[in-house]
Amino acid sequence: MAPVAVTIDFWNTLFGTENGPERERERREVMTAELAQAGFSFDEPTLEGAREAAHEHFRHHWLEKQRTPGAVELVEVMLARLDAKVSDDALERVADVFARGVIDHPPELLPGAADAVERLAETVPLAIISDTAFSPGSVLRELMGEVGILDRFSAFVFSDETGVAKPDPLAFERALGALNVEARDAVHIGDIERTDVLGARAAGMHAVLYRNADHLHQLAEDGTAAHATIAHWDDLDEVLDRLVGSDGASSNATGDGE
Repeated sequence: MAPVAVTIDFWNTLFGTENGPERERERREVMTAELAQAGFSFDEPTLEGAREAAHEHFRHHWLEKQRTPGAVELVEVMLARLDAKVSDDALERVADVFARGVIDHPPELLPGAADAVERLAETVPLAIISDTAFSPGSVLRELMGEVGILDRFSAFVFSDETGVAKPDPLAFERALGALNVEARDAVHIGDIERTDVLGARAAGMHAVLYRNADHLHQLAEDGTAAHATIAHWDDLDEVLDRLVGSDGASSNATGDGE
């Protein structure tokens, strides 16, 4: 039978990462300007070391603690690495630029995603389940509104708002509760084996892995635990039609190109 509800990951599943260099350039510029205003000057290798410290801080908390630090915390990590201080107002200005880079230099919906969301929303309730980083859920909702898909979703589970990151079952349970559906009747679509696939399966949901030549996250040695794999959003309809069964068994279905 067809699923009763569908949940979808945000990054590298619904949206790509286009304009990343522009976002990074703007972040460097505001950080450098505010540091200069506070009387600090650093060369590029030193600033790059601070950025890497923030990325490592994020990875540690994301991977080990299933929590995703936001823009303010990550900027504070950079400042600590530089042994520099700025005013609270300056900290907020820098963090705001870090957070809103996806609005000023937006990524694009992945090919076929907009049409797939439209088709799905006509038949089942949809939810976003996404881990966040610099950009919080409020900003990602704004981006979804700008591309015209926000109102197609009935629920949003962003890690900065719930305090937990995937694969914590709570992330999935929050979405299921908001949609008022049982896990066995729902399908989650995402691109990361560790968070999306294993997290959804641990919550009792069906899992579809979005994976193609541009999105190749590390799989387990024995492959994916997903019930199905798609290489393009156009593959989804056929997969969903035969994916969900009453016993919740994996169909091992794949889309074209896998």
